[in-house]
Amino acid sequence: MTRELRALPRIGRTAGVVCLAIVAARSTATAQVPSLVDLSAQYTPPGRANDPQTTEAQLSSFQLTLNVPVPLSPKRFLILGGSYHVDTVEYSQMPTGVEEDRTFHAAELAALVVQVLPERWILLARASGGIAGGFETVDRRMIRYNALVLAAKSVSDQLSVGGGVLVTGGYKRFLPLPAIQVNWRPSEEVLVEAFLPAFVNARYTVGNRFELGARVELTGATYAIRDARDRNRWPCTAQPTDDPGTPDDETMPRSSACLDHVSYTVGSAGVLAGIRLTSTVWLTAFTGVSFYRRFERLNADNGSIDGGKQSLPASGFFRASVTWRIPRS
Repeated sequence: MTRELRALPRIGRTAGVVCLAIVAARSTATAQVPSLVDLSAQYTPPGRANDPQTTEAQLSSFQLTLNVPVPLSPKRFLILGGSYHVDTVEYSQMPTGVEEDRTFHAAELAALVVQVLPERWILLARASGGIAGGFETVDRRMIRYNALVLAAKSVSDQLSVGGGVLVTGGYKRFLPLPAIQVNWRPSEEVLVEAFLPAFVNARYTVGNRFELGARVELTGATYAIRDARDRNRWPCTAQPTDDPGTPDDETMPRSSACLDHVSYTVGSAGVLAGIRLTSTVWLTAFTGVSFYRRFERLNADNGSIDGGKQSLPASGFFRASVTWRIPRS
């Protein structure tokens, strides 16, 4: 397993095409009532793949999301948004002379249009694009894009349901998926939200100041690998001489075995707790267990490299967020 993959016990945000879908879902899940500003940090303790020779790695993640609502008319508005995500991996027990950390970045810009329709219907359309990788170099093959069209109806003052289509693309993949949204407020204190296939979230507000709840989520990420040291080695590049000790001919490149990008998927469940700092600013914590973790190594054609799929053991995590919410969100 390559050094990059040993660094991915928690890099994130299902492998391959499903991973791309979850990245998009994660961005659009709160599109109806987005937060104006969200700053979050997550810690996952050291872990390793199910391989006794892999190196332990600990992941720290940070994300900043901004949204700016722009009213276009009494029944239509535009939300312009952007996000920047960083995953930093710190190794332990690395051989001497080997790099001991790695940082991956993901930047995205998005535009969301919401149109209020008669009979308590709402039509939502969102498009976004961005790049993600180690940012050693940047090229157009790192571009990812996604779009969502969803119609929702307020069945009552307490319940709204919606459905639509989520389309994701990038790394020579194009995938449409169904999207389902539910927002149920059985009382002033209780709110249940769901956006499938991304998350289900329930929270109880105490005294309009404290929150308690639970959350299940599925997230993923894809990062481009553009390390020049790897690109200059076989199988990415032909070597001057063949190594007689290996079955492969190193004088002939093999693009199907050349690592181009990695994808990671994680399913997590845990408890939520929050406190209102001001009228619209909340400090929240989310902690629990990532019960499903899987990553995959992929070549430039988005094909899996031999031995590139690995499942990772379950792991605990802790995430803290400061959020400037729109009132009653």
